[in-house]
Order: sequence, then structure tokens, then C-alpha cells
Amino acid sequence: MAGFGLMAAGLTPFGYGSPPTSDLPPDGPAGVRFINPRTKDFEQDSDTRQLKQMPQYRQAVLIALATVEGSSTAQPTFGVRLPPRMGDTFEAEVNAAVRKALRHLTDIQKVIRVDRVTAERGLGGRARITVSYTVVATGKDDQVTVTRDPRT
Repeated sequence: MAGFGLMAAGLTPFGYGSPPTSDLPPDGPAGVRFINPRTKDFEQDSDTRQLKQMPQYRQAVLIALATVEGSSTAQPTFGVRLPPRMGDTFEAEVNAAVRKALRHLTDIQKVIRVDRVTAERGLGGRARITVSYTVVATGKDDQVTVTRDPRT
């Protein structure tokens, strides 16, 4: 009687088994899933074939900067509302909007300290925003850069 594999179904279940060939998950401290700032998607590490990792506060800052304020019905005040025009006060308005968007991390949870917000005017009306911050618990400096269209 033929089974699903080389042996009959009654002698060994589904024929001969094969040893597992997948790699072990990476050891060491695991962060949170890496989000590519350009594609807004998770990425896979080509060496380990596992999802890439990033520090948790970098991900939190990136999500806050990439989210348009008012786009979430669950938290309508979460995110950044950039000024619609790049006028004379654009940099100051972006600075205020970014600091407001990160208030849950700086004032409420007090896990990061924003050191500098830089807004650069790009071609096609896009803005490049870089936030430099310090993680309060470790004292380590980090930064996040996103490119956004102020009209959205």
C-alpha cells in the first residue's frame, strides 16, 4: 500500500521525515520591527532571514513623524500636522508641530529628550525632517529622518 512518502501510511507517518533546516532566531537583545522610512514597510535581514530590528524609541519617533495628525480615528491627535505652505516661518512651525507630536514620549512618558529638530525644504514641495533625541534611560543619542509632503 503506497503512502504519502516512500513508506506505506501505516509504517511511518507520511514517509520518511527530514531534519529541520531553518536557522535559529538571532540571539541577543531584540528590539522592535525595523520600519524603512522610505517604503514604510518591514524589512528582512538577508543573512538571518529574520525581520530586521530597530530600537523601540526610534520606531516610536518614526511612526509619530510619518503619521498625519487626524488620520487615525482611534487617536485623532496623534501624528504631525505640517504647515501647508513653506513660508518664512516654515522651520519654526515644523519644530513646534514635531515637538507636539512627540509630547507623549517627552512630557508624558519622559523616555526621550528632543535635542534638535531640523526641517529642510526639498524639491517638489517635500520637507525632510530630522529629529535628534536622547534616550533618557541610557543617555544614548539617536536620530530619525523622514521625508513628508506638507500638503498631506
